[in-house]
This record gives sequence, structure tokens and C-alpha cells, in this order.
Amino acid sequence: MSLSTIAAVVGALSIKFWPFPSASNVGSPSQYVCNLHYTPEILSTEPLMIYLNDFLSPYEINHLLSFNSNWTYAPNNTDPEEKAHQRTSGYIIVEDKPDEVTNCIVRRADTLVGFIPSEGLELLQIGRTQQGEQHPLHWDYLQEPELNSEGKLCNRAASFFIFLSDVAEGGETYFPYLDAPDADLPVDETKFRRPKHKDSVGMMLRPVKGSGVFWMNMYKNGTLEERSRHAGMMVKKGTKYGLNILVEQCV
Repeated sequence: MSLSTIAAVVGALSIKFWPFPSASNVGSPSQYVCNLHYTPEILSTEPLMIYLNDFLSPYEINHLLSFNSNWTYAPNNTDPEEKAHQRTSGYIIVEDKPDEVTNCIVRRADTLVGFIPSEGLELLQIGRTQQGEQHPLHWDYLQEPELNSEGKLCNRAASFFIFLSDVAEGGETYFPYLDAPDADLPVDETKFRRPKHKDSVGMMLRPVKGSGVFWMNMYKNGTLEERSRHAGMMVKKGTKYGLNILVEQCV
């Protein structure tokens, strides 16, 4: 993930896999109905990046936000230069206590990543970015792969990031190395925007509640796809919540 201390901590904690849904770990019946449908929109083929329209329902979002407690933050960095590049947003790990809603979300993600050789998904992560906070440029790919119980080295082959809230101002997810659409092509300004500076490159994804993006973090040979580097821009007004779903591949 990031080269910062917080990313190292997250990587160490979240190497545990989410138990794949089965008849034995489905929660009690309710009026909730699992729907695996969403609308994909290809943003890039190199690297592969797919926008996911309406990936989560309002009910699912409210359920995830019910875990809203005990946020973890990076240790405060006293070096002013380092502090400027430090993650200031918080996160929580959704422990492996499956219920019908989280099971459905995992199944929905699995329908998209089925073509990727993987060991499964890390435990779900929920991030919170309050006004004035940010998550500077980083990779989800681990610079030092984790060793699993079978002695295999594991890394994050792919990522999902789904917005759990709208944001009044700021909070975009920025991919500076993603080729932006040509200037003469229409862009849906409710979902995307080009960086405003004339010399800036890449694409920014606006926080749209329930929608998000999937992308590949590495090549088939396991090396880093450097263009997957991204940032959570500073929230200028409001609070941003997001769901991270990380796909593990071990060799």
C-alpha cells in the first residue's frame, strides 16, 4: 500500500482473508435481498480500471457505516516535510464476522475478480476522511509482500474503492498516471473531473455515494504497476467515507 507507517500497519493487520460466503456463515433472514447487479464503465485498459456505478445500495452503505467506531490513525509525524506527505485520514477493519450484507458485498466483488488468480479478499476496510484530512499519493501494492501461513508471498493484485458518502467539496480520488480523456471528449462532471492546472495530468474521481472504481495493482509476473499510484485528495468541506476491498494473490 502506502510507503508510510500507516500502510505498513494496515498491511500487517489485513492479511487475514474474508471468509467466502457459504450456507454456514449467512446471517439471520431479514427483508434484505442480495442483488449482485451494478453497471461497469471502462476507464482504462492499461492499467485495467473500471468505474462501478451503483455498486452499493443505500441499505448496504448504512450497514457498513454502523461499524463507525474506534478509528485508527497513523502515528503523528513531527518532521514538517514528512508530515506534509503523511496520511491523516482514519480507518477501521471490519472483522471476519460475516452477515448477509457483507457476504453479498464480497460475492458482488468476486463476480468481477473471478478471472484473476487469487487467494481471496483481505478483511474489508472502511476509511474516513474528515475536513482537512487526506491520503497522499501511495500504492496499495505492498513493497514488502506478506508471508502467509503456507509460506507463500502475498500481495494486493487489485483494489476496489467504493464511496460511502457524497462530499460537499474535495475528497476526490486522484490517479495522476491514468490517461485522461481527450479534451474534446465529453466527461460526466458529476463523476469525473480533469485536474484544473493546465500542466496537470491524470483523472480525478468525484465522491459519488454507492459508486467507485476497480483497478489492477500489478502485472501478471507480480511486479508493481506503477500507474496504479493514487491519492485521496484533501476534504475541504464535509466528511468522506469509503470502502476498500483488496484482492490478494500469493506465489
